[in-house]
Amino acid sequence: MKQYKNVGLAGTFDRLHEGHKLFLDLAAHFGQFVHVGVVTSSYLDNAFKKYRQIIQSYQDRRKGVQNHLSLRKTKNYISDIDTLGKDRELANEANLSALVVSQETCRGAIAINRLRATHGKSKLTVIVTPRVVRKDGVLVSSTRLRMERAKKSNSRE
Repeated sequence: MKQYKNVGLAGTFDRLHEGHKLFLDLAAHFGQFVHVGVVTSSYLDNAFKKYRQIIQSYQDRRKGVQNHLSLRKTKNYISDIDTLGKDRELANEANLSALVVSQETCRGAIAINRLRATHGKSKLTVIVTPRVVRKDGVLVSSTRLRMERAKKSNSRE
């Protein structure tokens, strides 16, 4: 039996890697239903992301999330995060019981719980994913993967 009925999480999910998979797997482990917000290309146009010009297309990122959750046989719904603050708005409006966040996005969960409190809603349980580290001790991150890709591309020129 799953611990929570509805679990939410959000992210860019660029080049779905082991950290993303753990993130999604934790949501699937704890929730009967997983609500995922995926950042759209229009959001990225107005956000600071290093090497954003080589971030995968929204459709590819969304498909990666969907495929991974399908492998887990997890009931899910994917929402577009197209503007700054939309993740908080969705988390406030959705019938969630818990949020899965990374250590980097934990502050966002605090803000969501504050917003819910102002609307008379109960706080969400916050589940923080551990960081994933490669065998060489380097933190797995999409930014690092994009940086390595850009360096390889530049060295070929």
